Amino acid sequence: MSGRARAIALITEGACPELIDRWGPEHLPHLHRLRTLGASGPLRSDFVPYEAPGLFSAFTGYAPDEHGCFSYWDVHAPDYRPIVLDGSASRRPFLWRRPELKDHRVALVNLFGTHPVEPVDGYCVGYPMRATVHACHPRDLPVLLAREGVRPVHDVTVWFTGGPKDPFVSAVLNADRQRADAALAMLDGRIGPRPDLTVLNLTAIDRLSHVYWQETEPGSPVPEADQAVLRAYRLADQVLGELLRRLDDRTSLLAFSEIGFGPLRSYRSVNDALTGAGLLTLGADGMPDWSRTVAFEAVQGAQGVNLNLTGRYRQGTVRPADRASVLAEVAAVLEDHVNPATGTPLLARAVPREELHTGPAADAAPDLVLDPADWRYLPLGDPFWSGRTNRVLQSGWHRRDSYWAGAGAAFTAQGGGPARPLDIAPTLLAMLGLDAAPDLPGTTLTEATPRPAPAPAGAP
Repeated sequence: MSGRARAIALITEGACPELIDRWGPEHLPHLHRLRTLGASGPLRSDFVPYEAPGLFSAFTGYAPDEHGCFSYWDVHAPDYRPIVLDGSASRRPFLWRRPELKDHRVALVNLFGTHPVEPVDGYCVGYPMRATVHACHPRDLPVLLAREGVRPVHDVTVWFTGGPKDPFVSAVLNADRQRADAALAMLDGRIGPRPDLTVLNLTAIDRLSHVYWQETEPGSPVPEADQAVLRAYRLADQVLGELLRRLDDRTSLLAFSEIGFGPLRSYRSVNDALTGAGLLTLGADGMPDWSRTVAFEAVQGAQGVNLNLTGRYRQGTVRPADRASVLAEVAAVLEDHVNPATGTPLLARAVPREELHTGPAADAAPDLVLDPADWRYLPLGDPFWSGRTNRVLQSGWHRRDSYWAGAGAAFTAQGGGPARPLDIAPTLLAMLGLDAAPDLPGTTLTEATPRPAPAPAGAP
């Protein structure tokens, strides 16, 4: 290999293996070609599939009970009004802050955890969760990109509110196209020195799958060519093709999604079940009376329930000494709760966080993590935020299973196997030609296990 190794990470957020297979190489030639060029396999998310913790896991190299991110919002706000998290919430450093990447130039585009924007050696188009005039580094990056005809758009500025389809879909696709063009301008050295590590997060698949998943289901009246989700996959495939053309004897590419996707019929309010059991009391204004509430639903994405513990919440009612017994009572109530849409239990299980999380940041998780019995019916989440994110307008939601695939200089043999989000960070180090970091628990995916030879035609 000549010169310094370079790595490209493409996140096709929300990509679903079933749809990649269904649409095949006719619609998605580059995604299918990528599988034949190097290594690939399934990627299973953390227990609750959600973008924020999945991306923190991928780019810190640690699980949520180490980095402490379980949603876009904090799970245990003392005044019951969760605030939006940002990159400062991580209890583990992101890959670009590790000593291994000292003297390595990076380009980060649309990656949750990069806001508030801090100086990096290279470029950053951040992922703000609110309107801001400072979402890039260096500060003149928008000017440099504008000279190339590129004007990146942030997710917070493109939000579905139930309006017409075509303008919304066009805006979402344009946002991804502009982000891809920004990454390509950086990668090609058109606005300054070329980066060693380029990370591009495309979010159109996720955004459009939430709203238009029903178009992909059997019996849909929408012709395949007009399906919004297919348009998002085609754009991601087009960008992948552009990146594949930039591979050489020192450049590798890793594509993946930290979450998959599937159908949604409705969200179910866990607070309603708690209210019916006398564990949550509403005041005259319809809001929880915290002084008489034992348990309540955590923020969306955390997919859990919190006990109203004294010392943790402003009006806590449950003594820490009683936590175990009250937790068992609440779990039993929720596991007995019947989903009225199906007549069967809503949950497979309400899991105490101690069974899932043992790391130093486990305290940031909900007290109970809810495992749905039927993933078409999911917990609604804290009503303050779920009402503001228009969840009732959605027809699709995340799943645990997605994919990864790598090609280029670091992927010397075909093969592959199952992966987790925390495997991404050590893999990127390997793609950069750097030694494995001994503290990172993940597996390096460049060391692919050869796939077995295909069975002869007609073999069982």
